[in-house]
Amino acid sequence: MTTTTPSSTEQLSFEDLAEGLPVPRAALLELGMSDEEIGEALEARPLVVACQAHLKEGAWFDVAAAGRAKKAIESFRHTKGRWGGTPLLLAPWQLVWVILPVFGWLYVDEEAGRPVRVIRTAWVEVPRKAGKSTLSSGIGLTLLLADREIGAEVYSAAGSLAQAQRVFDDAKRMATTSKAVRGRVDSRASALLVPRTGGVFRALSKVAETAHGLNVSGGVIDEVHVHKKRDLVDALETGTGARDQPLIVFITTADEGDENTIYDEKHTYTRRVADSVVEDPSHFGVIWGAEDDDDPFDERTWKKANPGLGVSPSYAYLRKEANRAKTTPSYFPTFCRLSLNRRMRQKVRWLPMPMWEANQGQMSDPRSLKFQPAWGGLDLSAVSDLSAWVLVVKSRQPGVELEIVPRFWVPEERVDELSHELQMPLREWVDEGLLTLTEGDAIDYTAIEDQILADSRTYRIQRVSYDRMFAGGTLQRVEANPRIGEVVPVNQTYQGLSPAAKETERLLRETLLRHDGHKVLRWNASCVEVIRDGNDNIRPVKPKRGESTARIDGIAALVMAMDGYLRRSVRRDEALSA
Repeated sequence: MTTTTPSSTEQLSFEDLAEGLPVPRAALLELGMSDEEIGEALEARPLVVACQAHLKEGAWFDVAAAGRAKKAIESFRHTKGRWGGTPLLLAPWQLVWVILPVFGWLYVDEEAGRPVRVIRTAWVEVPRKAGKSTLSSGIGLTLLLADREIGAEVYSAAGSLAQAQRVFDDAKRMATTSKAVRGRVDSRASALLVPRTGGVFRALSKVAETAHGLNVSGGVIDEVHVHKKRDLVDALETGTGARDQPLIVFITTADEGDENTIYDEKHTYTRRVADSVVEDPSHFGVIWGAEDDDDPFDERTWKKANPGLGVSPSYAYLRKEANRAKTTPSYFPTFCRLSLNRRMRQKVRWLPMPMWEANQGQMSDPRSLKFQPAWGGLDLSAVSDLSAWVLVVKSRQPGVELEIVPRFWVPEERVDELSHELQMPLREWVDEGLLTLTEGDAIDYTAIEDQILADSRTYRIQRVSYDRMFAGGTLQRVEANPRIGEVVPVNQTYQGLSPAAKETERLLRETLLRHDGHKVLRWNASCVEVIRDGNDNIRPVKPKRGESTARIDGIAALVMAMDGYLRRSVRRDEALSA
């Protein structure tokens, strides 16, 4: 079968290449873009551009094919937010740097006997609030309905069913509200069907859903940085073998800098194509983001990283996020990753010492705290290390919400060895009464239990929260004591620890959590790092770097004590405070 090149074609000129355009300027003008819009797109140029499609032998830029994709996406409407119900008009940056190059570069495939796309994989990396899900839905529908593919199989995939479903649900709403599509699509709960062509669009979130075998013509993979395994991505990519011009589009935000993940692999490959280290005309990629030496609080940096800044996201949103990053140090890496698309270490220092020291002051006279409500946290060592019991006591001081009462233990026969190992003056702390020694070379849990019972005669302990890993059967006397309220294990997970950790941070930031500068607790505070999940939950952790000299037991116990304080009954607390 003989195929001729369409008449409406363009090639990249020397001037286009000098401007860094991934498609010919003449084609953009022919597609209805103005010089001002092209200039706007050039101002939003990505930090990384991987485009070798024009180097494919026999390749040309097909204005009609690019225009067909543009028209298809813009026939849909936004489904939510302030733009809900309005036409999905593509911004200049979306056209120039994503849609037109991906769909416009063609070559003649001799086996297929027709023009097909050069680009088979597209990597689009951009910060949060750039309209990734909406664009993903539009691309998915275009591959289903406007790609001239008989029996199209298009899939939205993500690390969780909820995320994959979000793209699919947006696509379904777009399809059912589009005049151009109405009547062509059979909308089901879990699939969009096109009876005339045999096409299907559905969501995937786990590799088991691919067990029947896929014949993939298109895939949109959202938020690649949360994919823990590569199985689903591999299943989609290997499922394209029977198609003439399959397209897999990855749309994501940066990860935390983890190595050997599917995100790391694709991100690195895109950079290598951009640097011409790898020759691959079938791979296209764009990465927007700030560089390490850019000022994260400079609005010029925001503009550099966010191609749609001023529309999505708004300046107001980014100013709010930046202010939060300034006032909440543990949020700074999240701001850099999600709003500036910088790969950041997942673990970061949690409690800056100036913030910790701002809460240091005169503690209440113990007699004034007699029978005050208190909540305790217990972090026990495995056998022969530091153990901590920390109380937060309701304060009577004006401007102070809680006062911290920490207690620490180490085995007597291990103290010198631990001092050398930890490079900390444990003997000195013992002499100052900050650290208690227990007999033998293993921690004496009975001594700790005795202290908890003694404290219950001073404070009204509402709740004892503990890490069940090492507590074992040591809390039987505590649980049986009628002066102590609940004795409850705390799950050492994001969901189990995040609310209390955030409350601890809030009280410290607002200088409402009084402590006396206890040296052991201060050391723990200087060591602790925090790790975040994809839902902005946090979990205090011991640093891996310098792990042998770092301990966080006191802060872990403090957070567990705060868990009990957060869970208190308002009515009960008011009664106890009266």
